[in-house]
This record gives sequence, structure tokens and C-alpha cells, in this order.
Amino acid sequence: MIFGFFAIGVAALFFVSCLIMLDYGRRLGLLYLRRNAVDRMVGLPAVESAVFALIGLLIAFAVSGALQRFDERRQLVVQEANAISTTYDRLGLFERGVAQDLQTKLKEYVNARIELYRMPHDFLFWEGAEVWSREQQDKILGLKTQIWDALVAACPQDNFRPVCALSVTSFSNALEAARLRLGAAERHPPQILYVVLFGLGLGASLLAGFGMAPAKERSWIHMVVFAASLGVTLYVITDIEFPRLGLIRIEGFDHFLVDAFEQMR
Repeated sequence: MIFGFFAIGVAALFFVSCLIMLDYGRRLGLLYLRRNAVDRMVGLPAVESAVFALIGLLIAFAVSGALQRFDERRQLVVQEANAISTTYDRLGLFERGVAQDLQTKLKEYVNARIELYRMPHDFLFWEGAEVWSREQQDKILGLKTQIWDALVAACPQDNFRPVCALSVTSFSNALEAARLRLGAAERHPPQILYVVLFGLGLGASLLAGFGMAPAKERSWIHMVVFAASLGVTLYVITDIEFPRLGLIRIEGFDHFLVDAFEQMR
């Protein structure tokens, strides 16, 4: 909820600021025309083209990077689900009692992982990061330690068995995928990028308003569409970067992990 208000608030502030800069730029343009007794801007299209091309390039890179990170987060969900399914199957190769104990512990671990991403979590405004449940993370860490200790105990060094190498490798892959998912949730572009986009958007609005001066009358349609386009784009970029907090969600891919858990029963 905090993130939603934050993202919408930033987009709304940007939209209003763009309208103000458009109108202010138009006033400056009218003043320029009166002082110089001309009816058109000389040399302005070249400057406008350079600024608009720069902001377009930054937006393209920002959107492309956000979509790439979004897709990587979805792939990591599938990767973790596959690793866990493989681990569960390989644990079944141990003796009956040992296999049941290890598989039961693994099911508890997977259920805790599912609950972690289902739990509501906070958003730190100044750090621009998600805050997950510390209690749930401690619970997952404890379950992971139990599984690892039980797995090591089932694989004594003086009695090597092929199933041990297979199980340890697959469980290590599952843990690696879990760490990668947590790391991917914290991968975001530097905050300076948003500052630059915000500033360039206002500068482009000023130039656009300045170029509208020869029209004499305000064109509110063009002004609103221009400001809204930039504002919505900035909001979408921010929303994609936090796919578990905004409108563009990643929860649809969590069913792979849920399916893996249900198949364990």
C-alpha cells in the first residue's frame, strides 16, 4: 500500500510539474517573441530534437532494463521449483525412514518459502527497497539448516553412495535459486536514473512549452497528453521494478512452486 501511494504520488507530482513547466515555457516563449519582434523560433528545433532524443533514449533503456529484470525474476521462480522437485525425487532414493524424514523437512521448507512471498511486506521509502518478514526468513533458515544437517548425517564419509552426491547437488541448486530470487528482488537501477529522468522530463516540458509560443493560444490537449505520457511512463517503469508491490505483478508465476509443493503430497 505504501509503495502504491509512493508510485502514484511521484507520477502525479511529475504530471503537475510538467504542466507547470509547459505553461511557464510558453510564457517565456511569448516574452521572447515580443522582445525580439519575431514570429518564430530560430534554432529551437535542433535543441528540442537533441533533448527529446536524449530523454527518449533514457526511457527506452529504463523500460528495457525493467522488463529484462522482470523476466529474470519469473525465470528464477521456475528454476527454484525445478530444483526443489528434483531434490524431492532424489531424496526418495534413500532408505525408507531416512527418505520420509528428509522429504517431510523439505516440504516444510518449501511451504515456508511459499508463505514468505504470500505475506504482505513493507516498502522503505528512502532506500527504495522491499522489506520481507524477518521471522519468516529466520524460519526458512532454520528449516534449511535442519535439512542440510539431516542430509549430511545420512551421507557418512566412510560409506559413499551415489544418491548422496545427487541429493546434495540438487538441494544446493535449490538454495542457490532461492538466494538468486532474493537478490533479484533487490536489483534496481541507481536512483540517480530516476532523478535524471525527472529532470529531463521537466526540461523537455519547458522546451515544448517554449516552442508552443507562436501558436498564441494554449493547447490544453497537447499539454495534457504530453505531461500524461511522460507521467504514465515513469509510473510504469517504477511499477515494473517492484513486481510484488505495484499493479504489474509476478505472483502468477508462483504457481510453479505451489505445483511442486502439491506434487510432494
